Amino acid sequence: MQDSASHLPSSIIEQAANWHAHIHSGDANEAEHKEFEQWRQADASHAAAYARMEKLWSGFDEVQDGPGKTVLEAVLRPARRKRMKTAIRILSLLVVILAAGLASQTQPARVMRADYNTGIGEQRVIRLADSSRVTLDTHSAVNVDFSHGQRRIELLQGKILVEVAKDKQRPFIVETAEGAARALGTQYAVRRQKKVTQVTVIESSVEACGLQSECVTLQPGESARLQRGLALTKAQVDIQAETAWTRFKLVADDMPLPLLLKELQRYHRGHLYFNDEAIGNVHVSGVFALDDTAHTLKVLADTTPVVMMQYTPWLTVVKPAK
Repeated sequence: MQDSASHLPSSIIEQAANWHAHIHSGDANEAEHKEFEQWRQADASHAAAYARMEKLWSGFDEVQDGPGKTVLEAVLRPARRKRMKTAIRILSLLVVILAAGLASQTQPARVMRADYNTGIGEQRVIRLADSSRVTLDTHSAVNVDFSHGQRRIELLQGKILVEVAKDKQRPFIVETAEGAARALGTQYAVRRQKKVTQVTVIESSVEACGLQSECVTLQPGESARLQRGLALTKAQVDIQAETAWTRFKLVADDMPLPLLLKELQRYHRGHLYFNDEAIGNVHVSGVFALDDTAHTLKVLADTTPVVMMQYTPWLTVVKPAK
């Protein structure tokens, strides 16, 4: 189904971008809020354009590597432009990209229709029919399929922690597009992002298998990486660090700043734009809050040799300090 935003006039898109930037800037007074509501309710196209703006920054995962990156580089290059004008142009251009079909890559229909999913910054605990528990991390989605012969969880995207109730007659399996992790009674985490699946064992043991039927048995503190076309790899991990996300914490031990920012992006409602190579030599250690990303960004700005330029509440540009 084609996105309705693709049929909106550019003038309406620009108006919506203008309103979005101003309303979220914190400078809008009560009269301007009322004026905005009158504009939004005056026409269905206004409401549709503004709804697209609201979804834009929380769903635009691929801008870092795709065509959106080129757009951002072109728009941000002239430093002399006023911030508001820059923000409006960025919003307008990215909406055009979304209307052209990029949005379908970031929010597939299957994810939206999943049995259980979470939004940006949200976590959710699900108790299954067999008393097993599944904790969904931010921006995650799963389908559940229980039968007499097996218990099956399909992880579409994101990260989950499963606490499996013992049932010798029915194995518990978490499947992704890259493979599967099978257990009878245990606790383990599975993450799927950018077509890579990582399985980490917390308690007991898990059999992780790639699509080519290659399998490995993992013990507590061990992790396996599953990726199509590549051999399964196994590694030792820090269990406390790997499960810190369940407490909305991110543990970094000499972590490259781009890697930390990419993880933080999963919890941050606005978009973090940065060049990996430009800040790749900056490494960070510490424990950072995932449920207060604004505070974490401030801490990083105060303790690392980078500057963070906030163009709107929905766009933060990270650059090396001069």
